[in-house]
This record gives sequence, C-alpha cells and structure tokens, in this order.
Amino acid sequence: MKHITLFFISFSLILTGCEEERLDVDNDDHDHEEIEVTTHDIDADGAAGFYYDLVAEAETDSSGSWHISFQMLPITAGPSTYMMPSLVLGSVYAAEYASTAFDDMETTPETFMSDYFQDPTVVQYGGTSEVLHYDPQSHVVSVSSPDRVFVIYEPSGHTTFKIQFVEYVNGVISFKFGHL
Repeated sequence: MKHITLFFISFSLILTGCEEERLDVDNDDHDHEEIEVTTHDIDADGAAGFYYDLVAEAETDSSGSWHISFQMLPITAGPSTYMMPSLVLGSVYAAEYASTAFDDMETTPETFMSDYFQDPTVVQYGGTSEVLHYDPQSHVVSVSSPDRVFVIYEPSGHTTFKIQFVEYVNGVISFKFGHL
C-alpha cells in the first residue's frame, strides 16, 4: 500500500512540474503578441498630449510613468510659431531600423547599443528621424516612412519593445508594438 501511495504522490509531482512548464511556454507566446493602439485627437482644441506606458500596455498621463508620447510642440518658422504634432520619447533608449519588417523582427538587434539615438529629440517634428512629417504644400501631416521599426529599451524594467507607427489622420495616431 505504501508503494502505491508513493507512486501516486511522485506521479502527481511530475504532472504538476510539467504543467508549470507548459504555462511558462504559454506566457512566452504572450510576450510576442502584437498590440495595436489608437490615440485620441491630440490636435483638438484643449486636448492634452497622449502618453503611453508600454510595460502596462495602457494610456497614462504626464504625471505617470510613460515611455512614448504624442504632443503638440511649438515650432518657430520665421516670425510665427506653429503647433506641430510630434513623438516625444520618455526615459528610454530608442533606435530605428528601416531594413527589417515589423513581423520579421523577433529579437533585439545585436547592434542596438551602437544604434540608439544619442539625442532623443531626433524623432520629433523636424528631426532627422521624425515620425510625423508636415507637408507645407498640401498642409497634411503623415507618418514619415511608416515601414520603419523602432526598438525601444526601457531601462528600469530591462524590457525591450518593437514599435511601428502606422498612420496619422486628423490628429489621431495609430501604432502597433510588441515585446522583444
């Protein structure tokens, strides 16, 4: 009788251990899921900027923890000042990759530490890697090179994300991101 009881206890422990491993594998699959986000209209009268916490996968406000933001920033052109929509980076490291498709990027590029922007303002309007571009001829704002993929490293949690900015229409931005 002791042998049968010992056998069932041992068998139960093995099954429990295998079940936990299976759950860990399922959680790894969740890490690679794609999340799509659409902002509110950041260009509306009195609208606040849009602040997003990539770790929490949620919109927040400027006083909370955020990693990326879309804001209307003042731009001086001659004697006039205009408000232009811009991507603003929080306390993160970011790099852009134009030669890799979003769906094909599965890990952080090996060159990330040499690729990341030394000046995070380059993604803002007028920067060398601006995300949102204003065409003065047509008076239309659009996403610059929407096929680009940005890699963002969040240092406090040691988390890395890939982001693709898809579209800008009338003050509303859509983007997708996933964990790397």
